[in-house]
Amino acid sequence: MKLLCVGEMLWDVLPEGEFLGGAPLNVALHARRLGLDTQLVSRLGDDDRGRRALERVRAFGLTDDLIQIDPAYPTGIAAATLGADGSATYQFPSPCAWDAVEATPAALAAARGATLIYGTLAQRSGITRRALTQLLDVAAWRVFDANLRAPHDDADVTLSSLERAHLVKLNEHEVAAIAGWLDVPADADALFDRLQSRFGIRSLCVTEGERGARLWHEGARIVQAAVPTVVADTIGAGDSFLAMLLAELLRGEAATSAMRRAARLAAFVASQPGASPDYRAADFRD
Repeated sequence: MKLLCVGEMLWDVLPEGEFLGGAPLNVALHARRLGLDTQLVSRLGDDDRGRRALERVRAFGLTDDLIQIDPAYPTGIAAATLGADGSATYQFPSPCAWDAVEATPAALAAARGATLIYGTLAQRSGITRRALTQLLDVAAWRVFDANLRAPHDDADVTLSSLERAHLVKLNEHEVAAIAGWLDVPADADALFDRLQSRFGIRSLCVTEGERGARLWHEGARIVQAAVPTVVADTIGAGDSFLAMLLAELLRGEAATSAMRRAARLAAFVASQPGASPDYRAADFRD
């Protein structure tokens, strides 16, 4: 039941203001709200954005014990542009603080025996990539949320990350990219077969926007329809989906129920501005 999210923590810079985000932070915030013992390993600059980020993290009730402060690099940002459908594209200035995450003794202790969630973006830096490798070595259950972001969508980093994963979470665009790298049809069923045979992946979750989501888990294939909603923006919707899915699976809930509740929460988050709107966890469970 112990969850450790590792990677980037940044400010999404939108036309209407700045919002604290980054996939690892978003998943951590939702997991904490859903009742999991959750910590975040990331790094901020010793600057105004970093100080405001720590204040926000504490206000959300998430511990900042494993958030490192970098004396030289600034707090990371993502310059976001929203499309007509609410989807976002990003630019990530570098270097920044989360390019220098360290596997500190405290981080290693927290990772030991935990469920560890990781992606590719923070691995654009060799420093953070080496730290993540050390943390993965001692984790019990490894969850790879690819979160491919151009121009940092590196095939070698992605494939080496798949080698370490037990559960993989992708969106439909990531399915197409990874299928191309593995020379299989851009189809989730075909990709799961290849992930199983090449990497020993046990579970795969694919989110497909308004077409819903699919999960291959413990020999079952589950199809979950999307919950209709009016989209404000999609920032954080996939992160909330993953957090709910993991929270339910770690509690021993049936995968069908976990997917239904994950879809319900993701639809709500998409209907609200920003990645971490306020809600009561009980409202999204049966």
